[in-house]
Amino acid sequence: MNSNSYSYKMIVFIALFITVVSYGKVKLPKLISDGMVLQRNTEIKIWGWASVGEEVTIHFLDSEYKTISDNEGNWSIELPKLTAGGPFEMQIMGSNSIVLHDIIIGDVWVCSGQSNMELPIKRVSWNYPGEIEKSENKYI
Repeated sequence: MNSNSYSYKMIVFIALFITVVSYGKVKLPKLISDGMVLQRNTEIKIWGWASVGEEVTIHFLDSEYKTISDNEGNWSIELPKLTAGGPFEMQIMGSNSIVLHDIIIGDVWVCSGQSNMELPIKRVSWNYPGEIEKSENKYI
């Protein structure tokens, strides 16, 4: 066996090994991450990818939810309606473990508009002196 043939076979073997190893992990979409806000008072779908037939478990708020990935490696778990609160941690486990931090359950707002949508409240706080002091939500 010449050295070129051996090198080629090693490269193919390593590439296949890396592909199999990286595919065998539970993965999440970027939307499901640290700091996410989940809508309160509605069922919440958490989803991702794993090896075909892999058991996926979510630990969240002292409860455990389980499912098995389908024949394409897709999985999803629907969490029950939750009340507002946080920050919480969520652990998602399969052949690996992912821990998400600083999850808030509350109201999710989808906003769009002009550049003034990102106006910090401190720029106009002099207009509303009592509103900030009356706020009971430390996250706003």
